[in-house]
Amino acid sequence: MQKQEVSRSQDKILEQAKSLIQREIKYCRTLRAMISRELEAIVLNGDMDELTKVLEQKDEIISQLQLLADGWRDILDESGLKGSISGADSFGAMLLELYPDDSELPVLIEESREIAESIIRAEDDAVSELEKYSEGLRSQMLSRAHAKNAAASYARMGGGYF
Repeated sequence: MQKQEVSRSQDKILEQAKSLIQREIKYCRTLRAMISRELEAIVLNGDMDELTKVLEQKDEIISQLQLLADGWRDILDESGLKGSISGADSFGAMLLELYPDDSELPVLIEESREIAESIIRAEDDAVSELEKYSEGLRSQMLSRAHAKNAAASYARMGGGYF
């Protein structure tokens, strides 16, 4: 009877892990789409209102991903692996070791890793573009300030020689 309970517990842990990975992938895909919208708002439209909306939506998705992290802690506690794992890659490797016969798990882990890497690259691009955009705005504002100062000086000098 004890062996069946252990088996059921392991099956439960595997299903919970797969469910969390699937949810994580879903949220990560949404986050990746948000980053694309963020880049579009910055680069194509220069639309700060849209950028603000997208950033707020990204915060919501990131909050959901943080809640998933709590689920991972629960799985680690249930599996007894909590002290032996550090980092997502080693957790994935440990899951693969625990469940070598599961054909779906390696696919999910690889998809999760790939989307996470894609998000990191895209986020780096978005930050870079936002920095360029901000620098452009700063230059425009300085140019306008210089023009305003020049016009004010010109007006103080009498406004012209004619």
